This record gives sequence, C-alpha cells and structure tokens, in this order.
Amino acid sequence: MGETSHSLEEEKVEQRMGDKESNTDLEQRVAARTKELAALNAIAQTVSQSLDLDQVLNDALDKVLEVLEFESGAIYLKNLETGELKMACHRGLSEAFRRVVAKGIISARAAESGNPVIIDDLPKEPDAPKEVVDEGYCSVASIPLLSKAQVQGVLTIASRNLCCFHQQDVDLLLSIGHQIGVAIENAGLFKAEQRRAEQFRVIAEVGRQIASTLDINEVLVQVVRLVRQAFGYYHVGIGLIEGNEVVYRVGAGTLWDDPQFQFKPARLKVGKEGITGWVAATGESLLVPDVSREPRYVWMRGSKTRSELAVPISVKGQVIGVLDVQSDRRNAFDESDLVVLHSLAHQAAIAIENARLYEQAQQAAVLEERNRLARELHDSVTQSLYGVTMYAEAAARLLSSRQVGMAADHLRELRDTAQEALREMRLLVFQLRPPVLEKEGLVAALQARLETVEGRAGLETEFKVEGKAQLPPEMEEGLYRIALEALNNALRHAQAHRITVHLRQDERTVMLEIADDGIGFDPTTAREQGGLGLPGMEERATRLGGRFTVKSSPGEGTSVRVEVDR
Repeated sequence: MGETSHSLEEEKVEQRMGDKESNTDLEQRVAARTKELAALNAIAQTVSQSLDLDQVLNDALDKVLEVLEFESGAIYLKNLETGELKMACHRGLSEAFRRVVAKGIISARAAESGNPVIIDDLPKEPDAPKEVVDEGYCSVASIPLLSKAQVQGVLTIASRNLCCFHQQDVDLLLSIGHQIGVAIENAGLFKAEQRRAEQFRVIAEVGRQIASTLDINEVLVQVVRLVRQAFGYYHVGIGLIEGNEVVYRVGAGTLWDDPQFQFKPARLKVGKEGITGWVAATGESLLVPDVSREPRYVWMRGSKTRSELAVPISVKGQVIGVLDVQSDRRNAFDESDLVVLHSLAHQAAIAIENARLYEQAQQAAVLEERNRLARELHDSVTQSLYGVTMYAEAAARLLSSRQVGMAADHLRELRDTAQEALREMRLLVFQLRPPVLEKEGLVAALQARLETVEGRAGLETEFKVEGKAQLPPEMEEGLYRIALEALNNALRHAQAHRITVHLRQDERTVMLEIADDGIGFDPTTAREQGGLGLPGMEERATRLGGRFTVKSSPGEGTSVRVEVDR
C-alpha cells in the first residue's frame, strides 16, 4: 500500500514536470512565432512607405538586418532580360565580398534557381569563396526576391557567427523575400507609369514648341533637344533625306555635344548604309537591343552606343527623314519608346512639311516682290532715259544752231532727270537686296537704309536712337515697313534736303519718327486721295496696336510718327 502510494506520487511529479516542459516549449514556439510575425510586419511597413526603389531597398535592408540581428547584407537587382545581377545597396560588406558575388557565386545560385541558398558553416563548404572565408564570415543566406513566381533580385545576409538556420528561419526569409520582391515590382510599375507620363508630357511639349516656329532647322533642334532632356538618351539625331543619302543636320547628347567628337558618318546612303539608311529605304522602324549583333550598324570611332531605335519621318506616305535615338546600355528601349518615337516623328513630319510649305510661299512672295520691283525699275529707268535722250537731242540741235542759252537750259534738265533716275535706281536696288532686318535688327536696318539710299542721293541724314530693347520680330517688321514708306515719300516727292529718323525705346513704349524739311502737303487731301501710302502705314500701325500721326503742311516739311505700347 505504501509502495503504491509512493509510485503514484512519482507519476504525478513526472507529469507536472512534463507539463511544465510542454508549456515552456509552447511558450518558446509562441515567442518565436510572435517574433517572426513582428519581423514580417516591420518589413511590410518599411517597404510600403515609398514607391521610390532606392529608398525601398535601402530601408528594407536596414530593417532586415535589424530584426534578424545579422551584421552584413546586400540586395541585388536582376536584369530580367540578361539575368545579370547588379548590386542596389549593401551594408558592412567588403569590396572582396561584393566582387565575389558579382562573379556569380552564392547570390547567383538563388537568382538562377529561385530557391534559397543557405550556408550554416561557410568554412566547411568545399567550394566556399576564399576571399569571404578569409574575412571571417561563417554563415550566409541568399534569398530570391520573388513576385508572381519571377525572381526580381536577391537578398544576401552574412554573419561572422555560426548560425543554424532551421526550416522556420528559411520560411521567414522567404516571406521577407516575397515582400521585398513585390515592393520591387510595384516600384518598377510606378517608375514605368512615371516614364509614360513623362513621355506624354514630352509629346505635348514638342507639339507646342514646334507649332510656334516655321523654320525647319528650329523645328529639328527643338525636337532633339526636348527628347534628350526628357529621357536622357545617349544620343538623339534627325537625318533628312537629301537625294540618295540620309544627312544628319541636328543632334543632341554625348556624341553631338562633345566638341572633340566628330559625328561620322554624317551621311548614310539610303538602303545601303546603317540602320537609318535601312529605315529610310523601307519606311519601317527598327529596334536594335544590341548593336554589336546588328550587321547593319555602322560603328563610329569613340561611340559608346550599345542599343539603338530608329523610326521613319514620313509625309503623305513618303519617307523624308529618320528620328534616331541611341543608348550606351544594351536593351535600353522597349515598345513604349517605339510608340513615343512614332508620335514624335509624326509631329516632326507635320512641322517639317508646314515649314517647307511656308518657305516655298516665302520664296514665291520674294520672287513676286522682286519681279514687281524689277518692273518698277524698268518703267522708271526707261522713262528717265527717254527724257535724258530727248533733252540731249534738243540740246544738240540748239547748240548746232548756236542757241547756247536754251541749250544750257536743256542740259540742266538733262542733269536733273539723270540725278532723279539715279535716286530711283538706288531706292529700288536697295529693296531688291536681302533685308538686314532679319539678320541684325531694326536699328541696323534703318542705318543701312539711310546710308545706302538717302546718303548716296546727297541728302543730309540724322539717325537718333534712345534706349535699347529687344523687340518682337513682328514689331520690328511693322516699324521697318512704315519707315521705308515714309523715307520713300521723302525721297520721291518731298524735295527734301535733310531727313531725321528718331527711334526711342523703353520698357513701356517704342516711338519711331521720320521727319524731313521738304515741301510738305495737306494730310487731309492726301488721305482722301489715298496718296503717299498713308492708309498702308496707318494700317500697319493699327496691326501693331500703335498710334499713327502725320504732321505736314505745304512748305513746312513732314513728320510721320508711330508709337506702340510694348
């Protein structure tokens, strides 16, 4: 009886001890699980705070090392096309360690297989990298960063202490790797959306910029400059077809901007040379991920181009040029770049065509103006020469009959007619010359006119300029045309001896006045009769938003004045 009672007591004690051990083990498992969940929650909060990839990766690595109590680590991103690993960030790793990983050891295994690589005791591994062992690292874990079963990169952590990775540790690392992998994909999607938004912005900006000019060269410069600034391509160029060649006239980027670099070949034969030559001939786009494998690529000395994208610039089904972008990285372009380049090429084509039509219209207008002036020159000179001939013949007859006095009168008329013809010829020849206005501005153009025409006609001239301001081209053109009309009137009709041109410019107004000391006229009568070009001058001033006034009376000279608010 006593023995049985003792045995029962021992069993109860053993049971209580077993229960205690079970409770302790349960508490440990609960604590471990709680720690795992806390770690996962901390990582989740960290990677969800930003969509900036660099910030996400750096913050995630710091949090992983903190919650897992590891000393060193790194995150590598995987190039989804080439499979190459590139270090994004690291903590506490020596250069030798990073170099070993870069060679494809340890982390590359996880990237290739999509499975974790766990090494509890590195020195005992037969193929352990000597550089890493020599630095005292004992434990290494490389975890694939997965999103939708695709490896986005690798998380590698290392310690100089011996660690025993249990299955629950591996599961925790895989969960962390999945969170970081999803964050990488989300950041990439966000970046892609940002890039698409920037692409649409550039398309709109290019449209606005090139719509504001009708100069072909300016159109091309605006396109390459904006594309280069927005996307940072290594090179952006536009080649236009001239004869049987694609000729590069404008470009932007490292190749074009380097003064020491010669962009050669700047001419490529259509259909026979280069990627752009092929695009120009076929009218098809060409995306080349690696130019070293493209037989049509023409290599340039000093170029670092690794990939290229070229699209045709077409008008009414005819290729007129090629928009070409290049990168110093392989696989730098995708379908979104192709869509954007097509849109930009279409806009450039419309702008180029408009500029060419405008240029043709200008040339036609210039030709018509020259023909008009030539007709005026012919009619005016013909009349003057006929008058000179008549006076000369009359003087000759009077001299032969010894009527010297009357002959002298005819010779004076002959002289005056010849001088008038000379003034008219100088005036018309000046108008036939290319204007200085476009090249050097209003002041230089007015100065050239006074020196070339009025000065050579024997008139005393004075040109007064007050202030200096940059005027819009259309304002300079309008003021210049008003000045020419007023000067022509003074030269042809006023019988003036002195002409003064006064130009005053300040921040608020521009004033131009042309005054002469000629015979003057009645402005009211002249307006009613439509003479002296007054309606035309007034109309030009009105288009400029200015005020036009004429002061004159018979025998008192004339003053023509226009004031324009800036």
